[in-house]
Amino acid sequence: MISLRGGSARLCDGIRRRDFLRIGALGTIGLGLPRLLRAEDRTGRGGASRARATSCILFYLQGGQSQLETFDMKPDAPEQVRGTFRPIATCVPGTHICEHLPRLARLADKYALIRSMTHRFATHNPAGYYTLSGTPPARDQFDIRRSPDDHPNPGALAAKHRPGPIPVPPFVQISGPLVGDIGIPMPGQAGGFLGASYDPFCVTLDPNEPNFGIDELSLPPDVSPQRLERRRRLLEVVQGELPRLNALPELDRMDDYYRRAFRLVTSPEARRAFDIGCEPPEVRDRYGRHTQGQSLLLARRLIEAGVRFVTVYWGGALNVPDSYWDTHTEGIPKQRDRLLPRFDQCLSALIEDLDRRGLLETTLVASLGEFGRTPRMGQVTGDNGTDQTGRDHWPHCYSVLLAGGGVAGGAVIGKSDRHAAQPVERPTAPEDLVATIYDALGLDWAAEVHDRLGRPLPITRGRPLAELFRS
Repeated sequence: MISLRGGSARLCDGIRRRDFLRIGALGTIGLGLPRLLRAEDRTGRGGASRARATSCILFYLQGGQSQLETFDMKPDAPEQVRGTFRPIATCVPGTHICEHLPRLARLADKYALIRSMTHRFATHNPAGYYTLSGTPPARDQFDIRRSPDDHPNPGALAAKHRPGPIPVPPFVQISGPLVGDIGIPMPGQAGGFLGASYDPFCVTLDPNEPNFGIDELSLPPDVSPQRLERRRRLLEVVQGELPRLNALPELDRMDDYYRRAFRLVTSPEARRAFDIGCEPPEVRDRYGRHTQGQSLLLARRLIEAGVRFVTVYWGGALNVPDSYWDTHTEGIPKQRDRLLPRFDQCLSALIEDLDRRGLLETTLVASLGEFGRTPRMGQVTGDNGTDQTGRDHWPHCYSVLLAGGGVAGGAVIGKSDRHAAQPVERPTAPEDLVATIYDALGLDWAAEVHDRLGRPLPITRGRPLAELFRS
């Protein structure tokens, strides 16, 4: 609790100290947004010499997508390795992908594939933290939890150094947070040691629901526009008092902190960005009338409005049956009948839509999961209930798709062995992928950030994949 020293029981215009203390308790707006929007010191920014992209959409496939049933097929391998799906040619000569991805096959010149992603963490929470933050966890145990000492998500660094226009939040998370092995949020999704100010604005409702809306962008029933205006005037009084009270760290920069919150809840632009119902029915149909399609459509709207970093979780906190890529059983029918058709529909729609609107060149799109799947069906790597109809976790080799933001369309980076079990060319670790995202956004991937104790830490220990981008 903030305490004030000296002075009278009232401020200069008669506002009582207890009202001032309510502000100190972060209650001025009363909508849960000010914590997200606190403006911290942004001096001493890093930055690469040239930003290829101004924004990023990270499409995270919770559970781990199979490389063998998507982008790294092995048609000459035994059936227990190759599965039952067949490859099809893409618009890029020599590049083949799964037959259940026909739309993406026609767009192969718009994206690049990395077929040599690799790390060693085979359980969801450690692998999720590593792939989301670019920093390996201190221990390889399934029950690691979120901590204020976590390395930040790339979206948090983008929010800090590339905050974008007010009033839209710089970092938005859709369909999260991810929940890992034991029903706890997966680490690596938030601001970590940068502080809660750089946590994402979370969209926890399903954008596919008819009544979808963002509660935080509407006034609560007990807060009328007149009451909100009185709170804004109260804030102006606080701003006048801050020079006298600058010894209180809790009040530092509170003026900007609340101004951004006020602008967000009163901004037609912010509300319009989240209003997916404004889209023509044919556009919504093209993305797909399902959670994943409408989530990517919302992501496009947010990028268009100036949001810097949007993470869309496939799976996440929404209880959608058979929505995860964790195909330990019945892997073939789950992918054939549900996962792959939806993935093909919504991701191809996003790439086409961004391209048509002139946004693809300035928007990096990354599609990835925490790991891949075992080279052989029925192969067991842990106590996960895998049977002969599914594939277990496999971090040693998997694939990632990247589009836009200066990415060289049609490129294929890296190569796996004959069973897609190990990289044989250009092994790429999660920290290299995160460094690539930073580099595309013009953030200095070689710079240092300071943790809560003031210790300097590298933003990432990886190196960007220079060959991924057009020269």
